[in-house]
Amino acid sequence: MILKKGDTINDTYNVKHFIGQGAFGEVYRVHHKFLGLQVLKLLKTDYVENSDIETLIKEAIILSKLTHENIVRVFETNTFKRDNKTFYFIAMEFVSGESLSDLLKREISLPVKRAINIQKDYLQGLEKAHSNSIIHRDINPDNILLSYENTLAKGLLSDFGLAQKVDNLEKIASAAGRYLYFAPECFSNIYLPTSDVFSSGIVFYKMLTGAAPWEIEIDRYQDTNDIINAIMLGRKITPTRPSFFNSEISDKLDQIILKSLALDIEERYKNSGEYLREINDIN
Repeated sequence: MILKKGDTINDTYNVKHFIGQGAFGEVYRVHHKFLGLQVLKLLKTDYVENSDIETLIKEAIILSKLTHENIVRVFETNTFKRDNKTFYFIAMEFVSGESLSDLLKREISLPVKRAINIQKDYLQGLEKAHSNSIIHRDINPDNILLSYENTLAKGLLSDFGLAQKVDNLEKIASAAGRYLYFAPECFSNIYLPTSDVFSSGIVFYKMLTGAAPWEIEIDRYQDTNDIINAIMLGRKITPTRPSFFNSEISDKLDQIILKSLALDIEERYKNSGEYLREINDIN
């Protein structure tokens, strides 16, 4: 860990405790001297060196001005120096709850209505981002946070833009699992709103069925190209209709999910707004 309890960053953030470590950096709960509890993401040095950090900072600035109840608020992107090294960090809203990934580890799959509600929640946030020309690029259960402040869990999107181009992720081994959520075009360094639709389609499928649309073993591969090839090969099989796993899933919902997972961009929903409207029509 780079930071420890009691450390102060830029005379503004006091480190309360270490939360964990992800593919892109270390995560701490901090106390802002004016604004209270926040989350500070300290980006790994190798991530910064192998990413388009300027683009990431520009997007973070845009996000700091973008407010939506289903987007984890970004307050600041900045740097600090320690031991003659420069560290980049992102300060974010503190969400009292857990990630969708943690929930699915306990419950495997969710009741249809509950899954639909969570899907609608974070897609509303994604629609707001897409309308402001921001593409998430890294939608997966780890980056969907669930707030339990009210009776129903509310889904919020976090970590916009942290997934940079595929070739820039090669030195970050712990990011390999995120490839499973990438749309086919992302492996050619093309990121579009419909790429986010594809990733969210996989998340929706997992919430409803407890399984992935394509079960692909990547743990035995070390090389990035081998991982990508295994994913592309595995996706040659047509996904099983979600209703096969859960009889409460309607034919209409089957069709919506499978359309979101279309490998061909032309057959997929173009953006999150189009996708969300289809889901809203179910009820």
